[in-house]
Amino acid sequence: MAGWWSPHGERGTVSSRYFPARWPQSRRPALAARPDAEEVRRRHAGYYRALAGQADRPLRGVGQSEWLERLQAEAGNLAAAATWHLTCDPAPLPHLFRILWPFSYLRDRQAEARPWVDQLLPAAASFDLQARAELEWAATVIANEVGDDAAALAARRRLEPLLEEIQDPLLHAVCQLVMAWTSPITGDFDRALREVSASLEELRRQDEPFWTALAAFTAAVFETARGRPDEALQHLRQTRELADRFGYAWLTASSRLQLGILAVVQGRLDQARELLQEALEVSLANRITRGIAMCLAAFAQLALAEGDPGRAAHLAGAAEGLRRRSGFSTWPTLRRGEAELAAQARQALGDGGFGQAFASGSALSQQEAVAAVRDQPGYRIQPS
Repeated sequence: MAGWWSPHGERGTVSSRYFPARWPQSRRPALAARPDAEEVRRRHAGYYRALAGQADRPLRGVGQSEWLERLQAEAGNLAAAATWHLTCDPAPLPHLFRILWPFSYLRDRQAEARPWVDQLLPAAASFDLQARAELEWAATVIANEVGDDAAALAARRRLEPLLEEIQDPLLHAVCQLVMAWTSPITGDFDRALREVSASLEELRRQDEPFWTALAAFTAAVFETARGRPDEALQHLRQTRELADRFGYAWLTASSRLQLGILAVVQGRLDQARELLQEALEVSLANRITRGIAMCLAAFAQLALAEGDPGRAAHLAGAAEGLRRRSGFSTWPTLRRGEAELAAQARQALGDGGFGQAFASGSALSQQEAVAAVRDQPGYRIQPS
């Protein structure tokens, strides 16, 4: 990592010299009292803006896991830099929001980023086309992830007219992808599939393994929802190959998860159980909260297929409780399937029985929910 020169002529990083993350507040330097305080803040923001720029390519190519850990360790400093830019120099922020999205998403920090995006939106017209598109992209994807459908659709409507003018190939492709993520909000799966297909075609022409794998996974989820398992499997093969080759742990887990869901749909329950176990263990090992919640929902689907609606309702509640506490929502694409599962479990258990099982699942901690899955007969992967 490149260093920078401190006011005292010593070479070091800003985080260790001015903002030590683990110092108690009482021991932190009284920065506000320094005559050069504003200059220190400016240089601090510039350093972390540069660090984010260094992370851009690894986050979507080779070295993602290492950079996720590095950025997690610097999360407080990145937040301080974003706050300074909001007040003093907002122009770089839309690009930073986009390039840091894999980190925000994979480390469950999107709720933290949302106020920054919302604060910047009123000034969107003052940015150039690319920055405006990046800002609306960030607003769309974050609102979609936290389950604010109205805000997601409003941001999508602002983004859509900009598509034809976007010259950056990657930005154009990921804008197509976020359009696909939001189309299921209105139930338009045909449009969603057209949008993700367009995004995937563009990404395959670029050296973008992470985004290509994510688009292929999205297409697989859509094809599964449409009842087209063969097409879903084709996309999942590409997702799994890219995820395994480049070390994208979340997509490795997600590809196995989706393969497990397909196996449930096709009645191959033993294979489904094995795939879902693999997905859960990878998600746990890599601290992927969203992946853990998706696995719990998939195990609920498996339980229903095995004829245990009470367990299905309990695990569905566990998935929903974990999502709620973590600040994200069910993907629009998956809502219909989860609603159907709930309806079937409710019919089998009655309103009271379903409500009790779902509520008890919702109250489980992540550790308790995982234990409820692992304690079942046939779970062959041992806890690490």
